[in-house]
Amino acid sequence: QTAYFDEKVCHLKFKCSSVGFDCGFVAKGKSEEDILAQCAAHATKDHNMKPEQITPELKEKIRKNIHKSLF
Repeated sequence: QTAYFDEKVCHLKFKCSSVGFDCGFVAKGKSEEDILAQCAAHATKDHNMKPEQITPELKEKIRKNIHKSLF
C-alpha cells in the first residue's frame, strides 16, 4: 500500500516547546487561525501571560513553527 499526502486529511500542528517553553502543549487545527487561537488561550491559561504579552513577534514565531501533519 502506498502512503500519500492528502491535503483533505492534513492538519496543522504546533508544539509550544518549539518556541522555547518547557511545555508539552501541542495545538492541532485545520488553519493557522485555529492554531493561533489555541495558542493564545494556552498562553494565558497555562503560562499566565497577559493578552498584551502575545506580541506580533511572538505570533510570527509561532507561525514559523506551525507544520503540516497527518496526525
